[in-house]
Amino acid sequence: MKKISIFLISLMTMFTCLESLNAASASITVTTNKSSVVVGNTFNATVTIYSSGGIGSWEYNIKYDTSKLKLVSGQSAVADVAQSSGKTSVSYNYTFKAIASGKAEIGVKSYNVIDWDVQDLSTSANSKTITIITQQELEASYSKNNNLSSIVVEGYELNEEFNKDTLEYTVSVPSDTEKINLNASVEDKTAGVSGTGEFEVSEGDNKFELIVTAQNGAKKTYTVTVKVEDQNPINVSIDGKKYTVIKRSSTLTAPSTYEETKITIDGIEVPAFKSSITDYILVGLKDESGNSGLYIYNENDKTYTKYIEIKTSGLTIYPKIPTKIPEGYKQTTLVINEEEITAYSYNGNKEFYLIYGINIENGKEDFYEYDKENNTLSRYNGSIVEELTKRNENYLMIILVLGLETILLLLILLVTFIKNKKRKKRLMKKRLENQKEENKDTNKEEKTKDVKEEKENNKK
Repeated sequence: MKKISIFLISLMTMFTCLESLNAASASITVTTNKSSVVVGNTFNATVTIYSSGGIGSWEYNIKYDTSKLKLVSGQSAVADVAQSSGKTSVSYNYTFKAIASGKAEIGVKSYNVIDWDVQDLSTSANSKTITIITQQELEASYSKNNNLSSIVVEGYELNEEFNKDTLEYTVSVPSDTEKINLNASVEDKTAGVSGTGEFEVSEGDNKFELIVTAQNGAKKTYTVTVKVEDQNPINVSIDGKKYTVIKRSSTLTAPSTYEETKITIDGIEVPAFKSSITDYILVGLKDESGNSGLYIYNENDKTYTKYIEIKTSGLTIYPKIPTKIPEGYKQTTLVINEEEITAYSYNGNKEFYLIYGINIENGKEDFYEYDKENNTLSRYNGSIVEELTKRNENYLMIILVLGLETILLLLILLVTFIKNKKRKKRLMKKRLENQKEENKDTNKEEKTKDVKEEKENNKK
């Protein structure tokens, strides 16, 4: 009997456990699209209700730290029912704005989930913690590492062993080298590097810059000079500086209206550009630092003059020095398109300037008026700046005349006022004198009358 009782109890316990294991339960989870956010920014959160069986109805209230978060969108209180028995999950989306730094928790409260058979489900709920930082804290966390870990000129070796603290390197390549591939790797993956890729090179020094930008914005520049062997360099000296003539046209770009040609310098054929409009011949020169540019070559005296173009929306001119400047203008300097230009200003006007030069599109050599504010050029007609100045002078003269007329009018009014005041004073004095005379006559008449009356009384 005792054994049967134990068996029945064990059987009932087993059924109870199985029933408990088969009972449906629900969970409410909170997820966010960001784990950290900067003050002032927004992020999204999602509340999901899930059940292993069909859910019939549910309710909850969103819970969050109001001192650090502001609810931008989403239902703070939710109460809803399912439309069919097969529904096992439902989600609600929220947008929060971070308003103060620190840690903020997002969760639910007052929650309840009921299944399709109107039975309460055992429900668990989690929460999500967001880290909120200020912009200053974010920037302070950025990496300041702007070092390279390697520099590679494909197919060639650096003349110096690479060191992240060494900023200048050279590479020597054969004379027939036309292109090089320059690559570099950053020491910190959050940093970026610019200046890599495939580049054309010419005889002599070719300078390339690799600019590394750290996550916090700090920059560091590495310089790589690719030395292309030049077996027959054409050396040029201009104002005490040394240059070499560029012998490869692929590294030069022809200006507008110029066509590619070839000329011979020191018995060596070199690329050049010639314009039938200006009749200038341009050749490329490279300085000792590897910087290249175009220069006007005079075949008669073998001299070189730096070629500069001032290009605006209207005209393109090559600036020159005039033999004479218009009256009233004084020489000054301007920086236009990163080039220092000799210009002329009228009476210190800082808006319009004159520049002398040749229009490379039609060959017209003349003064051109430069509008500094709009960065435009137009052919000088001798009217705009002078007219503005004369107009200002006329305005000044008008103001001066009006001022003098106003002062004169005030003087006239003052004199008139003084005269009127004196006239009134004289009239008042005369009135007083007349009044005195009238009083004397009245007193005399009264006295005479009294005497007569007295005499008549005595007779009586």
